Amino acid sequence: MQIKLVIIGILSLFLVMLAPVYADITEISIEKDFYTIDEKIVFVGNEDEGNKMINIVMINPNGKESYLVGAMSDSEGVFQTIPKSVNNIFSVIGSYQFTAFTVQKDNGMTMVFEYDGNRVLQPTKSILQLNSIKDKIIEVEKTITFVASINDDLITEVVYSLENAPTDATIDSITGKFVWTPSKSHGSFKDVSYDFDIVVNVEGQEDRENITIIVKKAYDEPVIVVEPAIVVEPAIVVEPAIVVEPAIVVEPAIVVGIEENKSRVALFVDETKDPQNYVDRYNNEITYKEWFDDNYSQYSSIYEAVGLEEPEFGICGEGTKLIDGVCTIIQKVSQKPWWQFW
Repeated sequence: MQIKLVIIGILSLFLVMLAPVYADITEISIEKDFYTIDEKIVFVGNEDEGNKMINIVMINPNGKESYLVGAMSDSEGVFQTIPKSVNNIFSVIGSYQFTAFTVQKDNGMTMVFEYDGNRVLQPTKSILQLNSIKDKIIEVEKTITFVASINDDLITEVVYSLENAPTDATIDSITGKFVWTPSKSHGSFKDVSYDFDIVVNVEGQEDRENITIIVKKAYDEPVIVVEPAIVVEPAIVVEPAIVVEPAIVVEPAIVVGIEENKSRVALFVDETKDPQNYVDRYNNEITYKEWFDDNYSQYSSIYEAVGLEEPEFGICGEGTKLIDGVCTIIQKVSQKPWWQFW
Protein backbone atom coordinates (compact mmCIF):
# COMPACT_ATOMS: atom_id res chain seq x y z
CA MET A 1 0.00 0.00 0.00
CA GLN A 2 2.80 2.41 0.83
CA ILE A 3 4.56 1.58 -2.43
CA LYS A 4 1.38 2.40 -4.38
CA LEU A 5 1.12 5.81 -2.72
CA VAL A 6 4.72 6.59 -3.62
CA ILE A 7 4.08 5.63 -7.26
CA ILE A 8 0.92 7.73 -7.40
CA GLY A 9 2.82 10.71 -5.92
CA ILE A 10 5.61 10.43 -8.47
CA LEU A 11 3.06 10.13 -11.31
CA SER A 12 1.20 13.22 -10.08
CA LEU A 13 4.46 15.23 -9.98
CA PHE A 14 5.28 14.07 -13.52
CA LEU A 15 1.83 15.17 -14.79
CA VAL A 16 2.26 18.60 -13.16
CA MET A 17 5.63 18.98 -14.86
CA LEU A 18 4.04 18.10 -18.23
CA ALA A 19 1.08 20.48 -17.81
CA PRO A 20 1.65 23.69 -19.81
CA VAL A 21 2.35 26.82 -17.84
CA TYR A 22 1.19 30.03 -19.52
CA ALA A 23 0.45 33.59 -18.55
CA ASP A 24 -2.89 35.27 -19.00
CA ILE A 25 -3.11 38.34 -21.26
CA THR A 26 -4.77 41.00 -19.14
CA GLU A 27 -4.84 43.84 -21.61
CA ILE A 28 -4.21 44.50 -25.31
CA SER A 29 -4.85 47.51 -27.53
CA ILE A 30 -3.25 49.59 -30.26
CA GLU A 31 -0.94 52.47 -29.43
CA LYS A 32 -3.19 55.13 -31.03
CA ASP A 33 -6.92 55.60 -31.41
CA PHE A 34 -6.63 54.85 -35.13
CA TYR A 35 -4.04 54.37 -37.85
CA THR A 36 -4.13 55.54 -41.45
CA ILE A 37 -3.03 53.42 -44.38
CA ASP A 38 0.30 55.27 -44.56
CA GLU A 39 1.23 54.57 -40.92
CA LYS A 40 2.66 51.63 -38.99
CA ILE A 41 0.49 49.90 -36.39
CA VAL A 42 1.78 48.95 -32.91
CA PHE A 43 0.08 46.59 -30.42
CA VAL A 44 0.62 47.08 -26.68
CA GLY A 45 -0.62 45.21 -23.61
CA ASN A 46 0.06 43.36 -20.39
CA GLU A 47 0.30 39.74 -19.15
CA ASP A 48 0.32 38.60 -15.54
CA GLU A 49 3.61 36.64 -15.33
CA GLY A 50 6.44 38.66 -16.83
CA ASN A 51 9.17 37.76 -19.31
CA LYS A 52 6.84 35.81 -21.59
CA MET A 53 6.65 35.41 -25.35
CA ILE A 54 3.49 37.03 -26.73
CA ASN A 55 1.94 35.78 -29.97
CA ILE A 56 -0.68 37.59 -32.03
CA VAL A 57 -2.71 35.93 -34.76
CA MET A 58 -5.14 37.59 -37.15
CA ILE A 59 -8.34 36.49 -38.90
CA ASN A 60 -9.27 38.68 -41.89
CA PRO A 61 -12.82 39.44 -43.15
CA ASN A 62 -12.66 36.34 -45.37
CA GLY A 63 -12.02 34.09 -42.35
CA LYS A 64 -8.38 33.39 -43.19
CA GLU A 65 -6.15 33.07 -40.11
CA SER A 66 -2.47 34.01 -40.14
CA TYR A 67 0.30 34.64 -37.65
CA LEU A 68 0.88 38.37 -37.38
CA VAL A 69 3.67 39.20 -34.95
CA GLY A 70 5.33 38.28 -31.67
CA ALA A 71 6.81 40.22 -28.76
CA MET A 72 8.54 39.58 -25.44
CA SER A 73 7.09 41.05 -22.28
CA ASP A 74 9.32 42.65 -19.66
CA SER A 75 9.59 41.64 -16.00
CA GLU A 76 6.40 43.58 -15.24
CA GLY A 77 4.46 41.81 -17.98
CA VAL A 78 4.30 44.85 -20.31
CA PHE A 79 4.80 44.20 -24.02
CA GLN A 80 4.87 46.16 -27.28
CA THR A 81 5.14 44.82 -30.81
CA ILE A 82 7.42 46.18 -33.49
CA PRO A 83 5.67 48.61 -35.90
CA LYS A 84 4.13 46.97 -38.98
CA SER A 85 2.83 48.82 -42.05
CA VAL A 86 -0.96 49.05 -42.13
CA ASN A 87 -1.13 48.50 -45.89
CA ASN A 88 0.81 45.22 -45.46
CA ILE A 89 -1.69 43.85 -42.92
CA PHE A 90 -5.05 45.23 -44.03
CA SER A 91 -6.01 44.57 -47.64
CA VAL A 92 -9.74 43.79 -47.51
CA ILE A 93 -12.30 46.26 -46.20
CA GLY A 94 -14.19 44.90 -43.20
CA SER A 95 -13.67 43.51 -39.66
CA TYR A 96 -10.37 41.98 -38.52
CA GLN A 97 -9.98 39.83 -35.38
CA PHE A 98 -6.72 39.82 -33.44
CA THR A 99 -5.95 37.37 -30.59
CA ALA A 100 -2.95 37.73 -28.27
CA PHE A 101 -1.78 34.74 -26.17
CA THR A 102 1.30 33.20 -24.58
CA VAL A 103 0.86 29.43 -25.09
CA GLN A 104 -2.73 28.57 -25.93
CA LYS A 105 -4.82 30.71 -28.28
CA ASP A 106 -8.03 29.67 -26.54
CA ASN A 107 -6.77 31.36 -23.37
CA GLY A 108 -5.79 34.56 -25.16
CA MET A 109 -7.50 37.95 -25.42
CA THR A 110 -9.26 38.98 -28.62
CA MET A 111 -10.06 42.39 -30.07
CA VAL A 112 -11.75 43.51 -33.30
CA PHE A 113 -10.78 46.33 -35.68
CA GLU A 114 -12.59 47.90 -38.64
CA TYR A 115 -10.74 48.78 -41.83
CA ASP A 116 -12.46 51.20 -44.28
CA GLY A 117 -9.72 51.36 -46.88
CA ASN A 118 -8.11 54.46 -45.36
CA ARG A 119 -7.78 53.84 -41.64
CA VAL A 120 -8.00 51.19 -38.91
CA LEU A 121 -9.85 51.65 -35.61
CA GLN A 122 -11.83 49.78 -33.00
CA PRO A 123 -15.61 49.94 -33.69
CA THR A 124 -16.25 51.06 -30.13
CA LYS A 125 -13.91 54.02 -30.51
CA SER A 126 -15.38 57.32 -31.67
CA ILE A 127 -13.11 59.59 -33.69
CA LEU A 128 -13.17 63.22 -32.62
CA GLN A 129 -13.78 65.43 -35.64
CA LEU A 130 -14.88 69.03 -36.05
CA ASN A 131 -17.65 69.78 -38.51
CA SER A 132 -16.56 71.89 -41.47
CA ILE A 133 -16.77 75.67 -41.00
CA LYS A 134 -17.11 77.92 -44.04
CA ASP A 135 -14.99 81.03 -44.43
CA LYS A 136 -16.64 84.28 -43.31
CA ILE A 137 -16.76 87.92 -44.50
CA ILE A 138 -17.32 90.82 -42.09
CA GLU A 139 -17.01 94.62 -41.91
CA VAL A 140 -15.13 96.54 -39.23
CA GLU A 141 -17.09 97.25 -36.06
CA LYS A 142 -19.64 94.56 -36.98
CA THR A 143 -19.93 91.38 -34.86
CA ILE A 144 -19.53 87.89 -36.32
CA THR A 145 -20.63 84.83 -34.38
CA PHE A 146 -21.04 81.09 -35.07
CA VAL A 147 -20.88 77.82 -33.14
CA ALA A 148 -18.20 75.17 -33.72
CA SER A 149 -19.37 71.55 -33.30
CA ILE A 150 -18.19 67.95 -33.65
CA ASN A 151 -19.65 65.20 -35.84
CA ASP A 152 -20.45 62.76 -32.98
CA ASP A 153 -22.98 63.82 -30.35
CA LEU A 154 -22.02 60.85 -28.18
CA ILE A 155 -18.65 62.43 -27.42
CA THR A 156 -19.07 64.75 -24.46
CA GLU A 157 -16.94 67.07 -22.33
CA VAL A 158 -14.94 68.36 -25.29
CA VAL A 159 -12.87 71.54 -24.92
CA TYR A 160 -12.76 74.20 -27.64
CA SER A 161 -9.93 76.72 -28.11
CA LEU A 162 -8.41 79.07 -30.71
CA GLU A 163 -4.91 79.11 -32.17
CA ASN A 164 -3.37 82.16 -33.92
CA ALA A 165 -6.74 83.93 -33.81
CA PRO A 166 -7.05 87.74 -34.26
CA THR A 167 -7.00 90.02 -31.24
CA ASP A 168 -10.23 90.09 -29.19
CA ALA A 169 -11.66 86.95 -30.88
CA THR A 170 -13.07 84.47 -28.33
CA ILE A 171 -14.61 80.99 -28.26
CA ASP A 172 -16.56 79.41 -25.42
CA SER A 173 -14.53 76.36 -24.32
CA ILE A 174 -17.69 74.35 -23.59
CA THR A 175 -20.29 75.42 -26.18
CA GLY A 176 -17.90 76.29 -29.02
CA LYS A 177 -19.55 79.68 -29.61
CA PHE A 178 -17.19 82.03 -31.47
CA VAL A 179 -17.53 85.84 -31.20
CA TRP A 180 -15.43 88.60 -32.76
CA THR A 181 -15.97 92.29 -33.52
CA PRO A 182 -13.15 93.59 -35.74
CA SER A 183 -12.03 97.09 -34.74
CA LYS A 184 -10.92 99.82 -37.15
CA SER A 185 -7.33 98.71 -36.57
CA HIS A 186 -8.18 95.35 -38.19
CA GLY A 187 -9.31 97.08 -41.40
CA SER A 188 -7.36 98.63 -44.26
CA PHE A 189 -7.83 100.26 -47.67
CA LYS A 190 -8.25 96.72 -49.06
CA ASP A 191 -9.73 93.43 -47.83
CA VAL A 192 -7.71 91.75 -45.04
CA SER A 193 -7.73 87.96 -44.45
CA TYR A 194 -7.31 86.49 -40.96
CA ASP A 195 -6.45 82.74 -40.93
CA PHE A 196 -6.52 80.74 -37.69
CA ASP A 197 -7.45 77.33 -36.22
CA ILE A 198 -10.38 76.22 -34.09
CA VAL A 199 -9.15 73.32 -31.92
CA VAL A 200 -11.16 70.70 -30.00
CA ASN A 201 -9.76 68.22 -27.45
CA VAL A 202 -11.16 65.29 -25.45
CA GLU A 203 -9.43 62.39 -23.68
CA GLY A 204 -6.18 62.64 -25.61
CA GLN A 205 -7.87 63.15 -28.98
CA GLU A 206 -7.56 66.43 -30.90
CA ASP A 207 -8.92 67.84 -34.12
CA ARG A 208 -8.63 71.29 -35.68
CA GLU A 209 -10.40 73.23 -38.40
CA ASN A 210 -8.72 76.08 -40.25
CA ILE A 211 -10.95 79.07 -40.95
CA THR A 212 -10.50 82.36 -42.80
CA ILE A 213 -12.37 85.54 -41.88
CA ILE A 214 -12.10 88.37 -44.40
CA VAL A 215 -12.47 91.93 -43.06
CA LYS A 216 -13.80 94.02 -45.93
CA LYS A 217 -12.14 97.20 -47.20
CA ALA A 218 -12.54 99.85 -44.50
CA TYR A 219 -11.49 103.06 -46.27
CA ASP A 220 -10.11 104.44 -49.53
CA GLU A 221 -6.41 104.36 -50.22
CA PRO A 222 -4.83 107.84 -50.19
CA VAL A 223 -3.75 108.96 -53.66
CA ILE A 224 -0.07 109.87 -53.50
CA VAL A 225 0.91 112.35 -56.22
CA VAL A 226 4.47 113.63 -56.44
CA GLU A 227 4.42 117.23 -57.67
CA PRO A 228 7.39 119.36 -58.68
CA ALA A 229 8.52 121.91 -56.12
CA ILE A 230 6.84 125.29 -56.49
CA VAL A 231 9.07 128.34 -56.21
CA VAL A 232 7.24 131.32 -54.74
CA GLU A 233 8.76 134.69 -55.65
CA PRO A 234 9.08 137.28 -52.85
CA ALA A 235 6.20 139.71 -52.69
CA ILE A 236 6.77 143.12 -54.30
CA VAL A 237 6.18 146.07 -51.99
CA VAL A 238 5.04 149.24 -53.72
CA GLU A 239 4.95 152.54 -51.82
CA PRO A 240 2.43 155.02 -53.21
CA ALA A 241 3.58 158.62 -53.68
CA ILE A 242 2.66 161.13 -50.97
CA VAL A 243 0.89 164.22 -52.33
CA VAL A 244 0.86 167.28 -50.05
CA GLU A 245 -1.68 169.97 -50.93
CA PRO A 246 -2.24 173.25 -49.16
CA ALA A 247 -4.29 173.02 -46.03
CA ILE A 248 -4.01 169.24 -46.02
CA VAL A 249 -1.89 167.47 -43.47
CA VAL A 250 -0.86 164.08 -44.67
CA GLU A 251 0.26 161.56 -42.11
CA PRO A 252 2.98 159.00 -42.99
CA ALA A 253 1.86 156.80 -45.84
CA ILE A 254 0.97 153.18 -45.30
CA VAL A 255 3.13 150.58 -46.95
CA VAL A 256 0.70 148.36 -48.74
CA GLY A 257 1.96 144.96 -49.84
CA ILE A 258 0.75 143.40 -53.02
CA GLU A 259 -0.88 140.01 -52.44
CA GLU A 260 1.48 137.11 -52.94
CA ASN A 261 0.90 134.83 -55.90
CA LYS A 262 -1.15 131.90 -54.77
CA SER A 263 0.11 128.40 -55.42
CA ARG A 264 -1.95 126.40 -57.77
CA VAL A 265 -4.39 123.80 -56.44
CA ALA A 266 -2.83 120.38 -55.70
CA LEU A 267 -3.18 117.65 -58.34
CA PHE A 268 -5.05 115.26 -56.06
CA VAL A 269 -8.02 117.66 -55.81
CA ASP A 270 -11.05 116.57 -57.86
CA GLU A 271 -12.71 119.74 -59.17
CA THR A 272 -16.09 117.97 -59.22
CA LYS A 273 -15.98 117.54 -55.45
CA ASP A 274 -16.56 120.08 -52.70
CA PRO A 275 -13.08 121.20 -51.47
CA GLN A 276 -14.46 121.28 -47.94
CA ASN A 277 -14.59 117.44 -48.04
CA TYR A 278 -10.77 117.35 -48.17
CA VAL A 279 -10.56 119.77 -45.24
CA ASP A 280 -12.98 117.63 -43.21
CA ARG A 281 -10.96 114.46 -43.89
CA TYR A 282 -7.75 116.28 -42.90
CA ASN A 283 -9.29 117.39 -39.59
CA ASN A 284 -10.98 114.06 -38.78
CA GLU A 285 -8.74 111.28 -40.18
CA ILE A 286 -5.29 110.99 -38.63
CA THR A 287 -3.96 108.77 -41.46
CA TYR A 288 -5.14 111.25 -44.11
CA LYS A 289 -3.57 114.18 -42.19
CA GLU A 290 -0.21 112.35 -41.88
CA TRP A 291 -0.30 111.47 -45.61
CA PHE A 292 -0.95 115.12 -46.61
CA ASP A 293 1.69 116.56 -44.25
CA ASP A 294 4.32 114.08 -45.50
CA ASN A 295 3.67 114.57 -49.22
CA TYR A 296 2.52 118.20 -49.61
CA SER A 297 4.77 120.21 -47.34
CA GLN A 298 5.04 122.90 -50.05
CA TYR A 299 1.57 124.07 -49.04
CA SER A 300 1.10 126.13 -45.92
CA SER A 301 -2.14 124.33 -45.14
CA ILE A 302 -4.82 122.00 -46.51
CA TYR A 303 -6.85 125.10 -47.29
CA GLU A 304 -4.22 126.41 -49.70
CA ALA A 305 -3.86 122.98 -51.34
CA VAL A 306 -7.57 122.72 -52.17
CA GLY A 307 -8.05 126.41 -53.07
CA LEU A 308 -9.93 127.60 -49.97
CA GLU A 309 -9.25 130.60 -47.77
CA GLU A 310 -8.22 129.81 -44.25
CA PRO A 311 -10.67 130.81 -41.53
CA GLU A 312 -9.83 134.14 -39.84
CA PHE A 313 -9.15 134.01 -36.16
CA GLY A 314 -9.03 136.99 -33.77
CA ILE A 315 -10.01 140.70 -34.12
CA CYS A 316 -7.66 143.52 -35.21
CA GLY A 317 -7.38 146.61 -32.98
CA GLU A 318 -8.66 150.09 -33.72
CA GLY A 319 -7.00 151.70 -36.74
CA THR A 320 -6.01 148.32 -38.22
CA LYS A 321 -7.52 145.90 -40.67
CA LEU A 322 -6.92 142.16 -41.30
CA ILE A 323 -5.21 141.90 -44.70
CA ASP A 324 -3.96 138.46 -45.80
CA GLY A 325 -4.09 137.27 -42.22
CA VAL A 326 -2.05 140.29 -40.89
CA CYS A 327 -3.41 143.25 -38.91
CA THR A 328 -2.31 146.32 -40.97
CA ILE A 329 -2.46 150.04 -39.92
CA ILE A 330 -5.00 152.03 -41.91
CA GLN A 331 -3.72 155.48 -43.16
CA LYS A 332 -5.90 158.37 -42.02
CA VAL A 333 -5.92 161.72 -43.80
CA SER A 334 -6.93 164.68 -41.62
CA GLN A 335 -7.86 168.15 -42.94
CA LYS A 336 -7.22 171.39 -41.03
CA PRO A 337 -10.17 173.72 -40.29
CA TRP A 338 -10.47 176.66 -42.75
CA TRP A 339 -9.36 179.21 -40.19
CA GLN A 340 -6.03 177.51 -39.80
CA PHE A 341 -5.15 178.23 -43.40
CA TRP A 342 -4.64 181.91 -42.49
